[in-house]
Amino acid sequence: MDVILPPVVQRPTPNYTPSLIRHDLVVVHRTEGGYAGAVAWLCDPRACASAHLVMKADGSEATQLVPLQYKAWAQCAFNSAGVSLEIEGYTAQGLADDTAKAAARIVAWLCRAYAIPPTWAQSGQGRGVCQHHDLGAAGGGHVDCSGVGSETWLRFMGFVKESFDAFGPGALPAFALHGLPQPHEIAVASAAAPAPSHGGAARCEPGDAPAHPTASGYPAGSVADLQWRLNKAGASPALLLDGFIGDRTREAVAAFQSAHGLYRNGVAGPMTLAALDALTRA
Repeated sequence: MDVILPPVVQRPTPNYTPSLIRHDLVVVHRTEGGYAGAVAWLCDPRACASAHLVMKADGSEATQLVPLQYKAWAQCAFNSAGVSLEIEGYTAQGLADDTAKAAARIVAWLCRAYAIPPTWAQSGQGRGVCQHHDLGAAGGGHVDCSGVGSETWLRFMGFVKESFDAFGPGALPAFALHGLPQPHEIAVASAAAPAPSHGGAARCEPGDAPAHPTASGYPAGSVADLQWRLNKAGASPALLLDGFIGDRTREAVAAFQSAHGLYRNGVAGPMTLAALDALTRA
């Protein structure tokens, strides 16, 4: 039986630490909000929070924010222990079977990819799958998905085991990235306003700092960051984030200059960059 996984959109967040994690756990969360707003929030440096993956409630799409080998800011003291998956929706709504099955397929893929047992790791101990609620105060004290050991959670774990077995021992289908995406793979940011998830609580650890100094996930001054900022400022048609200065990028710079009363020369000089920064900083 083929296991159908959702398409993955790459939206790098600055909210991660580029240190390797252990891949002992897959930790399941609820966004406590909508999909687009939660993604926007987890890409905002002010959030001090992120996740490796965020899934739409209907299972039609997932967004990857952090490479699977690096530490996301998702569950405080357990950030180095494993991969985090956020599911769109609210704990109070319950977890519909269709949503649970879609999320279970992603969890099963992660378990296969990193040789994690598809079993419940109670209190986040040992290796396996748990929910944020399992982790207690050390994980940030969040209550989400369902009650610890509830019927809902045990049913979800049953779906995980079914999908895990369905993958079989062969090669896994391509899904989320272990490494950083290439510039051309990164989706243009949506216009959604950031909607704080988990009540807006920070989920990083003391001493963590953004991996990149820009909201785009690219170093300040890079062409890819310039292209991302031009897109966020309304470049039309949107630029491909390929990291190369070409005619379309120069034309987009010139159009931005004309629209903002700047000298039009297609060169992103200090005044143009300052104007872009004022419009696009997180």
